[in-house]
Amino acid sequence: MEEEYLTAVDVKHYAYCPRIVYFTHVLHLQERTTEAMLYGSESHDESVIAPVAARLRASKIIRDLELVSDRLKLRGKLDYLIVTKFNELIPVEVKWTEPIGEAVKRDHRLQLASYALMVEENFGRTVKRAVVYYTRAKKLLSTPLDEDIKNEAKRTLKSIFHMISEEELPKAVKHKRCINCGFKDYCKPLV
Repeated sequence: MEEEYLTAVDVKHYAYCPRIVYFTHVLHLQERTTEAMLYGSESHDESVIAPVAARLRASKIIRDLELVSDRLKLRGKLDYLIVTKFNELIPVEVKWTEPIGEAVKRDHRLQLASYALMVEENFGRTVKRAVVYYTRAKKLLSTPLDEDIKNEAKRTLKSIFHMISEEELPKAVKHKRCINCGFKDYCKPLV
């Protein structure tokens, strides 16, 4: 059986709630589209990237960059890759959610670390930081991408592949974020 590729979004989902990845990859269920998902997909217009590009001194902006890592069995579509005037590569993601204070959320950092690993493999250059623009809060937050977070992303990928191959249902965790989850209808009977 040919091993499937995971996505950077799978890494983000697993960090947020491992059951999401279980439902999509083991049970092959589709997530119910939520209002937040609809709004988030509409909020990726060009006006969002202009202040980001100016602040990062972009010399080039690549939008909707399709990335693949055959080594990691990982793929994904990065919102933006900014090339600065100093030739630094900076992955940028646009998120509709709120940040946690002045920090990039952990699941978003792991998603960005996954993109960074693919950028490094495809462009042959180290990615040292990434940026998230939280549209609801109108906050642009930068996060360092050191070897620790990149290695955590690799470990997360291994955990996901193991969970899928063994068809292991992750433990249920009741959390306030479950209220808006597109899988809560599938998860409730399993809790």
